[in-house]
Amino acid sequence: MITLLSNVTVNSLALTFQKLAGEEAHVPAGYDQWAQQLISGECTADNPAAVFLILHGPELLRGFSLTSDWERLSSQLDQWLGMIAAFHGAHRDTALFVSTLDLPAVQPAPLTAARLEGRAAQKWREGLEKAGVPVLDLAGLAADAGRQSFYSAKMWYLGSMPFSMTGEKLLAREMQRCLNALRGKKKKCLVLDLDNTLWGGVIGEDGMEGIELGPVKEGARYQDFQRSIALLQKQGVLLAVVSKNNPEDALQAIREHPGMVLREKDFVSIRANWLPKPKNIADLASDLNIGLDSMVFLDDNPVERETVKMVLPQVSVPDFPQDTAELPRFIVQVWRDYFLSLRLTKEDLAKTEQYRVEGERLKTRQNYATMDEYLKSLEMKLTFRAVGPGDVARAAQMTQKTNQFNLTTKRFTEGDISRMMDDPARRMWIGELNDRFGSYGKIILAMAEIRGDRAVIDEFLMSCRVMGRGVESAFLSCIESDLMQAGVTSAEGLYIPSAKNSPARNFWASQGYAADGEGSFTAALPAARPAPPIQILR
Repeated sequence: MITLLSNVTVNSLALTFQKLAGEEAHVPAGYDQWAQQLISGECTADNPAAVFLILHGPELLRGFSLTSDWERLSSQLDQWLGMIAAFHGAHRDTALFVSTLDLPAVQPAPLTAARLEGRAAQKWREGLEKAGVPVLDLAGLAADAGRQSFYSAKMWYLGSMPFSMTGEKLLAREMQRCLNALRGKKKKCLVLDLDNTLWGGVIGEDGMEGIELGPVKEGARYQDFQRSIALLQKQGVLLAVVSKNNPEDALQAIREHPGMVLREKDFVSIRANWLPKPKNIADLASDLNIGLDSMVFLDDNPVERETVKMVLPQVSVPDFPQDTAELPRFIVQVWRDYFLSLRLTKEDLAKTEQYRVEGERLKTRQNYATMDEYLKSLEMKLTFRAVGPGDVARAAQMTQKTNQFNLTTKRFTEGDISRMMDDPARRMWIGELNDRFGSYGKIILAMAEIRGDRAVIDEFLMSCRVMGRGVESAFLSCIESDLMQAGVTSAEGLYIPSAKNSPARNFWASQGYAADGEGSFTAALPAARPAPPIQILR
Protein backbone atom coordinates (compact mmCIF):
# COMPACT_ATOMS: atom_id res chain seq x y z
CA MET A 1 0.00 0.00 0.00
CA ILE A 2 1.15 3.54 -0.78
CA THR A 3 -0.06 6.93 0.42
CA LEU A 4 -0.68 9.60 -2.21
CA LEU A 5 -0.52 13.27 -1.20
CA SER A 6 -1.22 16.26 -3.41
CA ASN A 7 -2.42 19.84 -3.61
CA VAL A 8 -5.12 18.81 -6.11
CA THR A 9 -7.64 15.99 -6.41
CA VAL A 10 -5.81 12.71 -7.15
CA ASN A 11 -8.40 10.04 -6.35
CA SER A 12 -8.63 9.14 -10.01
CA LEU A 13 -4.83 8.89 -10.22
CA ALA A 14 -4.91 6.56 -7.19
CA LEU A 15 -7.40 4.27 -8.96
CA THR A 16 -5.28 4.30 -12.12
CA PHE A 17 -2.24 3.31 -10.08
CA GLN A 18 -4.14 0.52 -8.34
CA LYS A 19 -5.25 -0.95 -11.67
CA LEU A 20 -1.75 -0.76 -13.11
CA ALA A 21 0.30 -1.89 -10.13
CA GLY A 22 -2.23 -4.09 -8.33
CA GLU A 23 -1.42 -2.25 -5.11
CA GLU A 24 -3.68 -0.07 -2.96
CA ALA A 25 -3.18 3.69 -3.05
CA HIS A 26 -4.57 5.60 -0.07
CA VAL A 27 -5.50 9.28 -0.45
CA PRO A 28 -6.06 11.04 2.93
CA ALA A 29 -9.32 12.94 3.33
CA GLY A 30 -9.40 16.67 2.72
CA TYR A 31 -8.31 18.91 -0.13
CA ASP A 32 -4.75 20.30 -0.30
CA GLN A 33 -3.78 18.76 3.02
CA TRP A 34 -0.32 17.61 1.95
CA ALA A 35 1.59 20.04 4.16
CA GLN A 36 -0.44 19.15 7.26
CA GLN A 37 0.05 15.46 6.53
CA LEU A 38 3.83 15.87 6.36
CA ILE A 39 4.02 18.05 9.46
CA SER A 40 1.90 15.69 11.56
CA GLY A 41 3.30 12.49 10.06
CA GLU A 42 -0.25 11.13 9.72
CA CYS A 43 0.53 9.89 6.21
CA THR A 44 2.70 7.16 7.76
CA ALA A 45 0.00 5.88 10.15
CA ASP A 46 -0.77 2.81 8.04
CA ASN A 47 2.92 1.98 7.41
CA PRO A 48 2.76 2.54 3.65
CA ALA A 49 5.48 1.13 1.42
CA ALA A 50 6.03 4.70 0.23
CA VAL A 51 4.55 8.18 0.33
CA PHE A 52 4.18 9.98 -3.00
CA LEU A 53 3.80 13.76 -3.07
CA ILE A 54 2.46 14.79 -6.49
CA LEU A 55 2.20 18.57 -6.80
CA HIS A 56 0.49 20.60 -9.51
CA GLY A 57 2.87 23.50 -10.08
CA PRO A 58 0.43 26.23 -11.22
CA GLU A 59 -1.90 25.58 -8.28
CA LEU A 60 0.99 25.44 -5.81
CA LEU A 61 2.21 28.90 -6.90
CA ARG A 62 -1.22 30.48 -7.28
CA GLY A 63 -1.11 33.98 -5.82
CA PHE A 64 2.53 34.59 -6.70
CA SER A 65 3.62 36.82 -9.53
CA LEU A 66 5.97 34.84 -11.74
CA THR A 67 7.35 37.99 -13.31
CA SER A 68 8.29 40.16 -10.33
CA ASP A 69 7.83 38.35 -7.00
CA TRP A 70 10.97 36.21 -6.70
CA GLU A 71 11.95 37.14 -3.13
CA ARG A 72 8.58 36.16 -1.67
CA LEU A 73 8.30 33.10 -3.91
CA SER A 74 11.81 31.92 -3.07
CA SER A 75 11.10 32.26 0.64
CA GLN A 76 7.92 30.20 0.32
CA LEU A 77 9.71 27.50 -1.67
CA ASP A 78 12.35 27.33 1.06
CA GLN A 79 9.63 26.80 3.68
CA TRP A 80 8.03 23.97 1.72
CA LEU A 81 11.37 22.35 0.95
CA GLY A 82 12.34 22.61 4.60
CA MET A 83 9.11 20.88 5.59
CA ILE A 84 9.80 18.06 3.12
CA ALA A 85 13.40 17.70 4.30
CA ALA A 86 12.25 17.59 7.94
CA PHE A 87 9.75 14.84 7.19
CA HIS A 88 12.36 12.91 5.22
CA GLY A 89 14.85 13.15 8.06
CA ALA A 90 12.35 12.18 10.75
CA HIS A 91 10.85 9.22 8.85
CA ARG A 92 13.85 7.38 7.43
CA ASP A 93 11.89 4.14 7.52
CA THR A 94 9.27 5.55 5.11
CA ALA A 95 10.27 6.20 1.50
CA LEU A 96 9.16 9.62 0.25
CA PHE A 97 8.99 10.46 -3.47
CA VAL A 98 8.33 14.08 -4.43
CA SER A 99 7.44 15.34 -7.89
CA THR A 100 9.23 18.05 -9.78
CA LEU A 101 7.26 21.22 -10.60
CA ASP A 102 5.98 21.70 -14.13
CA LEU A 103 5.36 25.43 -14.55
CA PRO A 104 4.10 26.60 -17.93
CA ALA A 105 4.48 30.33 -18.62
CA VAL A 106 0.81 31.34 -18.37
CA GLN A 107 1.04 34.76 -16.73
CA PRO A 108 1.08 37.53 -19.37
CA ALA A 109 4.26 39.60 -19.48
CA PRO A 110 6.30 41.65 -21.97
CA LEU A 111 9.09 39.88 -23.82
CA THR A 112 11.65 41.78 -21.74
CA ALA A 113 10.07 40.86 -18.37
CA ALA A 114 11.61 38.40 -15.94
CA ARG A 115 10.20 34.87 -16.12
CA LEU A 116 10.49 33.07 -12.79
CA GLU A 117 8.95 29.71 -13.75
CA GLY A 118 12.28 28.17 -14.69
CA ARG A 119 14.04 29.52 -11.60
CA ALA A 120 11.30 28.20 -9.33
CA ALA A 121 11.31 24.75 -10.93
CA GLN A 122 15.10 24.58 -10.72
CA LYS A 123 15.18 25.73 -7.11
CA TRP A 124 12.59 23.08 -6.22
CA ARG A 125 14.54 20.26 -7.83
CA GLU A 126 17.85 21.36 -6.34
CA GLY A 127 16.22 21.55 -2.91
CA LEU A 128 14.93 17.98 -3.20
CA GLU A 129 18.32 16.74 -4.37
CA LYS A 130 20.09 18.52 -1.50
CA ALA A 131 17.74 16.86 1.00
CA GLY A 132 18.37 13.45 -0.58
CA VAL A 133 14.70 12.99 -1.44
CA PRO A 134 13.98 10.67 -4.40
CA VAL A 135 12.52 12.68 -7.27
CA LEU A 136 9.58 11.73 -9.49
CA ASP A 137 10.08 13.77 -12.67
CA LEU A 138 6.55 14.99 -13.39
CA ALA A 139 7.92 17.89 -15.45
CA GLY A 140 9.88 15.48 -17.62
CA LEU A 141 6.82 13.30 -18.20
CA ALA A 142 4.78 16.35 -19.21
CA ALA A 143 7.51 17.53 -21.57
CA ASP A 144 7.84 14.13 -23.24
CA ALA A 145 4.09 13.68 -23.66
CA GLY A 146 3.33 17.32 -24.45
CA ARG A 147 1.29 19.43 -22.07
CA GLN A 148 -1.78 19.37 -24.32
CA SER A 149 -1.82 15.59 -23.93
CA PHE A 150 -0.66 15.39 -20.29
CA TYR A 151 -3.20 17.82 -18.82
CA SER A 152 -6.97 18.27 -19.14
CA ALA A 153 -8.42 21.77 -18.73
CA LYS A 154 -11.93 20.30 -18.71
CA MET A 155 -11.22 17.96 -15.78
CA TRP A 156 -9.43 20.74 -13.92
CA TYR A 157 -12.44 23.03 -13.99
CA LEU A 158 -14.90 20.19 -13.36
CA GLY A 159 -13.18 18.65 -10.37
CA SER A 160 -9.72 20.13 -9.67
CA MET A 161 -8.15 17.18 -11.48
CA PRO A 162 -5.43 18.62 -13.72
CA PHE A 163 -4.20 15.43 -15.38
CA SER A 164 -5.73 13.81 -18.44
CA MET A 165 -6.20 10.05 -18.68
CA THR A 166 -2.92 9.94 -20.58
CA GLY A 167 -1.22 12.00 -17.88
CA GLU A 168 -2.58 9.80 -15.10
CA LYS A 169 -1.37 6.64 -16.83
CA LEU A 170 2.10 8.12 -17.30
CA LEU A 171 2.22 9.23 -13.67
CA ALA A 172 0.96 5.88 -12.40
CA ARG A 173 3.57 4.04 -14.48
CA GLU A 174 6.30 6.30 -13.12
CA MET A 175 5.09 5.69 -9.57
CA GLN A 176 5.33 1.97 -10.21
CA ARG A 177 8.90 2.42 -11.51
CA CYS A 178 9.76 4.30 -8.32
CA LEU A 179 8.38 1.45 -6.21
CA ASN A 180 10.32 -1.08 -8.26
CA ALA A 181 13.48 0.92 -7.68
CA LEU A 182 12.72 1.09 -3.95
CA ARG A 183 12.33 -2.69 -3.86
CA GLY A 184 15.39 -3.37 -5.98
CA LYS A 185 13.42 -4.81 -8.88
CA LYS A 186 15.86 -3.97 -11.62
CA LYS A 187 17.59 -6.13 -14.21
CA LYS A 188 21.32 -6.84 -14.20
CA CYS A 189 22.43 -7.41 -17.78
CA LEU A 190 21.71 -5.71 -21.13
CA VAL A 191 22.35 -8.12 -24.02
CA LEU A 192 22.95 -6.41 -27.36
CA ASP A 193 22.92 -7.43 -31.00
CA LEU A 194 25.47 -5.73 -33.28
CA ASP A 195 24.35 -5.38 -36.92
CA ASN A 196 21.64 -2.73 -37.32
CA THR A 197 21.54 -2.42 -33.54
CA LEU A 198 24.82 -0.96 -32.30
CA TRP A 199 25.63 0.20 -35.82
CA GLY A 200 23.80 0.49 -39.11
CA GLY A 201 24.47 -2.18 -41.71
CA VAL A 202 26.05 -5.65 -41.61
CA ILE A 203 29.74 -5.74 -40.74
CA GLY A 204 30.34 -9.04 -42.56
CA GLU A 205 28.96 -7.64 -45.82
CA ASP A 206 29.55 -3.88 -45.64
CA GLY A 207 32.95 -3.96 -43.95
CA MET A 208 34.40 -1.44 -41.52
CA GLU A 209 34.03 1.44 -43.95
CA GLY A 210 30.49 0.57 -44.95
CA ILE A 211 28.63 0.47 -41.63
CA GLU A 212 26.77 3.53 -40.33
CA LEU A 213 28.50 4.74 -37.20
CA GLY A 214 29.94 8.18 -36.62
CA PRO A 215 29.33 11.75 -35.48
CA VAL A 216 27.13 12.91 -38.38
CA LYS A 217 24.04 11.92 -40.38
CA GLU A 218 22.72 8.35 -40.06
CA GLY A 219 25.73 7.17 -38.09
CA ALA A 220 25.14 9.72 -35.33
CA ARG A 221 21.96 8.02 -34.14
CA TYR A 222 23.90 4.82 -33.43
CA GLN A 223 26.72 6.72 -31.77
CA ASP A 224 24.25 8.56 -29.52
CA PHE A 225 22.60 5.22 -28.76
CA GLN A 226 25.97 3.82 -27.67
CA ARG A 227 26.71 6.87 -25.52
CA SER A 228 23.52 6.28 -23.55
CA ILE A 229 24.32 2.58 -23.19
CA ALA A 230 27.77 3.55 -21.89
CA LEU A 231 26.08 5.60 -19.17
CA LEU A 232 24.09 2.53 -18.14
CA GLN A 233 27.32 0.55 -17.92
CA LYS A 234 28.80 3.21 -15.63
CA GLN A 235 25.76 2.77 -13.37
CA GLY A 236 26.44 -0.93 -12.89
CA VAL A 237 24.49 -2.48 -15.78
CA LEU A 238 26.39 -5.43 -17.25
CA LEU A 239 26.72 -5.24 -21.04
CA ALA A 240 27.08 -8.27 -23.27
CA VAL A 241 26.99 -8.98 -27.00
CA VAL A 242 25.08 -11.84 -28.63
CA SER A 243 25.35 -11.56 -32.40
CA LYS A 244 25.22 -13.86 -35.42
CA ASN A 245 28.52 -12.84 -36.94
CA ASN A 246 32.04 -13.94 -37.72
CA PRO A 247 33.87 -13.26 -34.45
CA GLU A 248 36.84 -11.70 -36.27
CA ASP A 249 34.62 -9.15 -38.03
CA ALA A 250 32.69 -8.27 -34.89
CA LEU A 251 35.78 -7.86 -32.70
CA GLN A 252 37.59 -5.80 -35.33
CA ALA A 253 34.71 -3.32 -35.47
CA ILE A 254 34.44 -3.13 -31.68
CA ARG A 255 38.18 -2.68 -31.25
CA GLU A 256 39.07 -0.47 -34.19
CA HIS A 257 36.12 1.42 -35.67
CA PRO A 258 36.66 5.13 -34.90
CA GLY A 259 32.94 5.69 -34.33
CA MET A 260 32.58 3.08 -31.58
CA VAL A 261 31.82 4.46 -28.13
CA LEU A 262 31.61 1.02 -26.53
CA ARG A 263 34.82 -0.99 -26.60
CA GLU A 264 35.73 -4.54 -25.69
CA LYS A 265 36.50 -3.60 -22.07
CA ASP A 266 32.92 -2.38 -21.60
CA PHE A 267 31.42 -5.84 -22.18
CA VAL A 268 31.50 -8.74 -19.75
CA SER A 269 31.11 -11.12 -22.71
CA ILE A 270 31.10 -10.93 -26.52
CA ARG A 271 29.48 -13.93 -28.21
CA ALA A 272 29.73 -13.46 -31.95
CA ASN A 273 29.05 -16.79 -33.65
CA TRP A 274 26.37 -18.64 -35.60
CA LEU A 275 24.70 -20.44 -32.71
CA PRO A 276 21.01 -19.76 -31.96
CA LYS A 277 20.67 -16.63 -29.87
CA PRO A 278 18.60 -18.31 -27.12
CA LYS A 279 21.46 -20.78 -26.57
CA ASN A 280 24.03 -17.99 -26.43
CA ILE A 281 21.90 -16.03 -23.97
CA ALA A 282 21.31 -19.08 -21.77
CA ASP A 283 25.04 -19.91 -21.77
CA LEU A 284 25.83 -16.29 -20.94
CA ALA A 285 23.48 -16.36 -17.95
CA SER A 286 25.11 -19.57 -16.77
CA ASP A 287 28.64 -18.17 -17.11
CA LEU A 288 27.72 -14.97 -15.27
CA ASN A 289 25.76 -16.98 -12.69
CA ILE A 290 22.71 -14.72 -13.00
CA GLY A 291 19.08 -15.59 -13.69
CA LEU A 292 17.54 -15.29 -17.12
CA ASP A 293 14.97 -12.99 -15.54
CA SER A 294 17.83 -10.54 -14.87
CA MET A 295 18.48 -10.04 -18.59
CA VAL A 296 17.15 -7.60 -21.22
CA PHE A 297 17.74 -8.39 -24.91
CA LEU A 298 17.88 -5.72 -27.65
CA ASP A 299 17.81 -6.78 -31.30
CA ASP A 300 16.54 -5.06 -34.44
CA ASN A 301 15.39 -8.36 -35.98
CA PRO A 302 11.77 -9.19 -35.01
CA VAL A 303 12.31 -12.88 -35.81
CA GLU A 304 15.21 -13.09 -33.35
CA ARG A 305 13.21 -11.23 -30.72
CA GLU A 306 10.24 -13.59 -31.06
CA THR A 307 12.53 -16.62 -30.90
CA VAL A 308 14.07 -15.46 -27.64
CA LYS A 309 10.61 -14.68 -26.24
CA MET A 310 9.39 -18.20 -27.03
CA VAL A 311 12.47 -20.16 -25.95
CA LEU A 312 13.48 -17.97 -22.98
CA PRO A 313 10.29 -16.31 -21.69
CA GLN A 314 12.09 -15.11 -18.56
CA VAL A 315 14.21 -12.72 -20.63
CA SER A 316 12.74 -9.25 -21.18
CA VAL A 317 12.63 -8.37 -24.90
CA PRO A 318 11.36 -4.84 -25.63
CA ASP A 319 10.22 -3.91 -29.13
CA PHE A 320 12.98 -2.28 -31.13
CA PRO A 321 12.05 1.03 -32.84
CA GLN A 322 11.39 0.78 -36.57
CA ASP A 323 12.71 4.31 -37.02
CA THR A 324 16.31 4.24 -35.78
CA ALA A 325 16.18 7.99 -35.21
CA GLU A 326 14.25 6.99 -32.07
CA LEU A 327 17.16 4.95 -30.67
CA PRO A 328 18.38 7.59 -28.15
CA ARG A 329 14.83 7.99 -26.81
CA PHE A 330 14.34 4.21 -26.84
CA ILE A 331 17.34 3.45 -24.64
CA VAL A 332 16.19 6.01 -22.07
CA GLN A 333 12.86 4.17 -21.92
CA VAL A 334 14.69 0.85 -21.51
CA TRP A 335 16.62 2.34 -18.61
CA ARG A 336 13.46 3.62 -16.93
CA ASP A 337 11.56 0.36 -17.42
CA TYR A 338 14.29 -2.11 -16.44
CA PHE A 339 17.30 -0.52 -14.78
CA LEU A 340 16.04 2.36 -12.63
CA SER A 341 17.59 2.37 -9.15
CA LEU A 342 16.98 4.39 -6.01
CA ARG A 343 20.68 5.14 -5.60
CA LEU A 344 24.00 3.68 -6.69
CA THR A 345 26.35 1.77 -4.38
CA LYS A 346 30.10 1.40 -4.69
CA GLU A 347 29.51 -2.16 -5.87
CA ASP A 348 27.23 -0.93 -8.69
CA LEU A 349 29.92 1.41 -10.00
CA ALA A 350 32.50 -1.40 -10.11
CA LYS A 351 30.23 -4.14 -11.44
CA THR A 352 31.78 -4.66 -14.90
CA GLU A 353 35.31 -4.62 -13.49
CA GLN A 354 34.32 -7.15 -10.82
CA TYR A 355 33.01 -9.59 -13.42
CA ARG A 356 36.08 -9.04 -15.60
CA VAL A 357 38.41 -9.77 -12.67
CA GLU A 358 36.34 -12.83 -11.79
CA GLY A 359 37.15 -14.19 -15.24
CA GLU A 360 40.86 -13.75 -14.47
CA ARG A 361 40.44 -15.63 -11.19
CA LEU A 362 38.78 -18.55 -12.92
CA LYS A 363 41.53 -18.72 -15.55
CA THR A 364 44.14 -19.24 -12.82
CA ARG A 365 42.18 -22.16 -11.34
CA GLN A 366 43.70 -24.55 -13.87
CA ASN A 367 47.18 -23.83 -12.49
CA TYR A 368 46.42 -25.63 -9.23
CA ALA A 369 45.94 -29.34 -8.63
CA THR A 370 43.32 -28.97 -5.89
CA MET A 371 40.67 -26.48 -4.90
CA ASP A 372 42.37 -25.98 -1.51
CA GLU A 373 45.59 -24.90 -3.21
CA TYR A 374 43.66 -22.53 -5.47
CA LEU A 375 41.79 -20.96 -2.54
CA LYS A 376 45.02 -20.46 -0.59
CA SER A 377 46.57 -18.79 -3.63
CA LEU A 378 43.80 -16.18 -3.67
CA GLU A 379 45.00 -14.74 -0.32
CA MET A 380 41.43 -13.83 0.68
CA LYS A 381 40.72 -11.27 3.40
CA LEU A 382 37.24 -10.89 4.88
CA THR A 383 36.36 -7.65 6.66
CA PHE A 384 33.60 -8.40 9.18
CA ARG A 385 31.57 -5.77 11.03
CA ALA A 386 28.12 -4.80 12.24
CA VAL A 387 25.96 -3.05 9.65
CA GLY A 388 26.41 0.71 9.97
CA PRO A 389 24.69 3.74 8.41
CA GLY A 390 27.02 3.61 5.42
CA ASP A 391 25.99 0.02 4.70
CA VAL A 392 22.21 0.50 4.65
CA ALA A 393 21.80 0.99 0.88
CA ARG A 394 24.00 -2.00 0.00
CA ALA A 395 22.43 -4.22 2.68
CA ALA A 396 18.93 -3.53 1.34
CA GLN A 397 20.13 -4.08 -2.22
CA MET A 398 21.63 -7.45 -1.30
CA THR A 399 18.38 -8.69 0.28
CA GLN A 400 16.47 -7.59 -2.81
CA LYS A 401 18.79 -9.02 -5.47
CA THR A 402 20.42 -12.14 -4.00
CA ASN A 403 18.59 -15.36 -4.84
CA GLN A 404 20.81 -18.45 -5.04
CA PHE A 405 22.63 -18.26 -1.72
CA ASN A 406 19.84 -16.66 0.27
CA LEU A 407 18.58 -18.90 3.03
CA THR A 408 15.23 -17.21 3.66
CA THR A 409 14.80 -14.88 0.63
CA LYS A 410 13.32 -12.13 2.76
CA ARG A 411 13.33 -8.74 1.03
CA PHE A 412 13.99 -5.49 2.87
CA THR A 413 14.00 -1.81 1.92
CA GLU A 414 16.47 0.76 3.26
CA GLY A 415 13.77 1.85 5.69
CA ASP A 416 13.45 -1.71 6.97
CA ILE A 417 17.20 -1.96 7.52
CA SER A 418 17.32 1.38 9.34
CA ARG A 419 14.42 0.34 11.57
CA MET A 420 16.12 -2.96 12.49
CA MET A 421 19.35 -1.13 13.32
CA ASP A 422 17.42 0.64 16.09
CA ASP A 423 16.03 -2.61 17.53
CA PRO A 424 18.13 -3.68 20.55
CA ALA A 425 17.16 -7.33 20.02
CA ARG A 426 18.43 -7.37 16.45
CA ARG A 427 21.96 -7.91 15.16
CA MET A 428 23.10 -7.37 11.57
CA TRP A 429 26.51 -8.06 10.07
CA ILE A 430 28.06 -7.39 6.68
CA GLY A 431 31.26 -8.65 5.09
CA GLU A 432 33.59 -7.23 2.43
CA LEU A 433 35.99 -9.57 0.62
CA ASN A 434 39.35 -8.85 -1.02
CA ASP A 435 41.96 -11.09 -2.58
CA ARG A 436 45.16 -10.66 -4.58
CA PHE A 437 43.15 -9.79 -7.69
CA GLY A 438 41.18 -6.98 -6.05
CA SER A 439 37.95 -6.26 -4.16
CA TYR A 440 34.68 -8.18 -4.45
CA GLY A 441 32.92 -5.44 -2.48
CA LYS A 442 30.32 -6.09 0.20
CA ILE A 443 29.16 -9.60 -0.63
CA ILE A 444 27.75 -11.26 2.49
CA LEU A 445 25.08 -10.30 5.03
CA ALA A 446 23.35 -11.88 8.01
CA MET A 447 20.74 -10.91 10.58
CA ALA A 448 19.73 -12.42 13.90
CA GLU A 449 17.31 -11.90 16.75
CA ILE A 450 18.58 -12.51 20.27
CA ARG A 451 16.14 -14.23 22.60
CA GLY A 452 17.85 -14.54 25.97
CA ASP A 453 20.70 -17.04 25.64
CA ARG A 454 19.46 -18.17 22.22
CA ALA A 455 19.71 -16.46 18.83
CA VAL A 456 17.74 -17.03 15.65
CA ILE A 457 19.68 -16.32 12.46
CA ASP A 458 16.77 -15.47 10.20
CA GLU A 459 18.66 -13.93 7.29
CA PHE A 460 21.90 -15.21 5.75
CA LEU A 461 22.83 -14.42 2.17
CA MET A 462 25.89 -14.15 -0.02
CA SER A 463 26.73 -13.13 -3.57
CA CYS A 464 26.84 -16.08 -5.93
CA ARG A 465 30.21 -14.76 -7.18
CA VAL A 466 31.97 -16.12 -4.08
CA MET A 467 30.13 -19.40 -3.60
CA GLY A 468 32.39 -22.37 -2.90
CA ARG A 469 35.26 -20.36 -1.42
CA GLY A 470 34.57 -20.84 2.29
CA VAL A 471 33.49 -17.24 2.84
CA GLU A 472 30.14 -18.24 4.33
CA SER A 473 31.85 -20.52 6.85
CA ALA A 474 34.30 -17.85 7.96
CA PHE A 475 31.50 -15.30 8.23
CA LEU A 476 29.34 -17.61 10.35
CA SER A 477 32.26 -18.21 12.73
CA CYS A 478 32.53 -14.44 13.23
CA ILE A 479 28.80 -14.22 13.90
CA GLU A 480 28.96 -16.98 16.48
CA SER A 481 31.84 -15.20 18.23
CA ASP A 482 29.80 -11.97 18.45
CA LEU A 483 26.75 -13.85 19.73
CA MET A 484 28.74 -15.59 22.44
CA GLN A 485 30.05 -12.22 23.62
CA ALA A 486 26.38 -11.20 23.97
CA GLY A 487 25.71 -14.22 26.22
CA VAL A 488 24.23 -16.49 23.55
CA THR A 489 24.95 -20.20 24.04
CA SER A 490 23.00 -21.72 21.13
CA ALA A 491 21.93 -20.53 17.68
CA GLU A 492 19.10 -21.51 15.40
CA GLY A 493 19.50 -21.08 11.64
CA LEU A 494 16.52 -20.87 9.30
CA TYR A 495 16.14 -22.12 5.74
CA ILE A 496 13.03 -21.35 3.69
CA PRO A 497 13.07 -23.03 0.26
CA SER A 498 12.44 -20.87 -2.79
CA ALA A 499 12.48 -21.42 -6.53
CA LYS A 500 16.15 -20.38 -6.73
CA ASN A 501 17.90 -20.98 -3.40
CA SER A 502 18.47 -24.75 -3.63
CA PRO A 503 22.30 -24.20 -3.71
CA ALA A 504 22.01 -23.13 -0.05
CA ARG A 505 19.73 -25.90 1.23
CA ASN A 506 22.54 -27.90 2.90
CA PHE A 507 24.34 -24.92 4.39
CA TRP A 508 23.35 -25.31 8.02
CA ALA A 509 24.04 -29.06 8.06
CA SER A 510 27.46 -28.46 6.49
CA GLN A 511 28.26 -26.00 9.29
CA GLY A 512 27.53 -28.43 12.13
CA TYR A 513 23.92 -27.41 12.78
CA ALA A 514 21.46 -30.23 13.44
CA ALA A 515 17.94 -30.24 12.03
CA ASP A 516 15.35 -29.80 14.76
CA GLY A 517 12.29 -29.10 12.63
CA GLU A 518 11.33 -28.24 9.09
CA GLY A 519 13.61 -25.44 7.95
CA SER A 520 15.18 -25.07 11.43
CA PHE A 521 18.73 -26.05 12.44
CA THR A 522 20.39 -25.62 15.85
CA ALA A 523 23.92 -25.77 17.22
CA ALA A 524 25.57 -25.12 20.57
CA LEU A 525 28.11 -22.33 20.18
CA PRO A 526 30.69 -22.40 18.87
CA ALA A 527 29.84 -25.01 16.23
CA ALA A 528 32.79 -27.08 15.01
CA ARG A 529 33.89 -26.65 11.40
CA PRO A 530 37.15 -26.50 9.43
CA ALA A 531 38.71 -23.06 9.18
CA PRO A 532 38.79 -21.85 5.56
CA PRO A 533 41.96 -20.14 4.22
CA ILE A 534 40.64 -16.64 4.84
CA GLN A 535 42.14 -13.88 6.96
CA ILE A 536 39.54 -12.14 9.13
CA LEU A 537 39.72 -8.39 9.60
CA ARG A 538 37.52 -6.62 12.15
